[in-house]
Amino acid sequence: MRAWLNLRHADSERALAFSRGLGRLGFSVVHGLTCSPAAGDVLVTWNRIGQGDTAARAFEGLGAPVFVAENAAWGNDFCGQSWLTLARSLHNTAGMFTVGGSERWDALGVGLDPWRTEGETVVLPQRGIGPAPVAMPRGWPYGIKGRMRAHPGQRQAKDLKEDLARAGKVVTWGSGAAIKALMWGVPVESHMPNWIGEQDNTDAGRLDMFRRLAWAQWSTDEIASGEPFERLLRWSC
Repeated sequence: MRAWLNLRHADSERALAFSRGLGRLGFSVVHGLTCSPAAGDVLVTWNRIGQGDTAARAFEGLGAPVFVAENAAWGNDFCGQSWLTLARSLHNTAGMFTVGGSERWDALGVGLDPWRTEGETVVLPQRGIGPAPVAMPRGWPYGIKGRMRAHPGQRQAKDLKEDLARAGKVVTWGSGAAIKALMWGVPVESHMPNWIGEQDNTDAGRLDMFRRLAWAQWSTDEIASGEPFERLLRWSC
C-alpha cells in the first residue's frame, strides 16, 4: 500500500508527522503525485489546487481515498498546540469527516464570549483557492454592504481580534477568521454551502458546531500517531 503525500515542503516537520502517521498504518509513503493509483493507494494532498486536484479526481474515479489537509479552521496555533485540518475529499466542508462526541472540544476548555448585539458589519473574503464548492467565487460578496477586511494572505492586515473589536456582525463565504469571530461572540452570516462553521447564531447552535468542528482539527502529534488517518480510512470503506 502506498500513501502519496502532496505537501508543500517534503522535508518539513509537518511532512515528517504525516509520514510517521501513515507509516504506522502500514503505508509506504511516496512524496509526490500520481494519476495512476494502484489498489490500496491513498492520496493525502494539501488543498486541491492544480495538479493536486487532478490527481484527487483520478483517485476518486478509481474509488481510492483522498484526504485533504489545510490550515486549521480555528488557527494553526490554537490553545498552545500546532494544528491542521484533515478531511475526506474536501476541506472546510461539513460531512467530510467522522464526528464523535462532545469530549474533544470540551477538553480544550475554551470559553465562548456572549453574543454581541450591536456594531459594524465586517466582510471577510478569502483567497478563492481550491475546488468548487470550497473556493470563494469571483465577485463574492455580491454587493453586500459592510467594511471589507483584506485577507492577510494578500496584504498586511491588522490583528484580527483588534480589527473585529467593534464588529456586530461578520459576513463570510467560509473563512477561518469567522470561526474565531464566533468565539468572540460576533454573529456570522456564511454563504458557502455546507461550510464547516455553519451554525444558527444561538448558544446551542454555536456550541454544537464547535463540538463537530473539533473532529476535523488534529494536532501534529495526533497526525504522527496515525489516528486521524485511521478514522478517515474506516469511514471511507
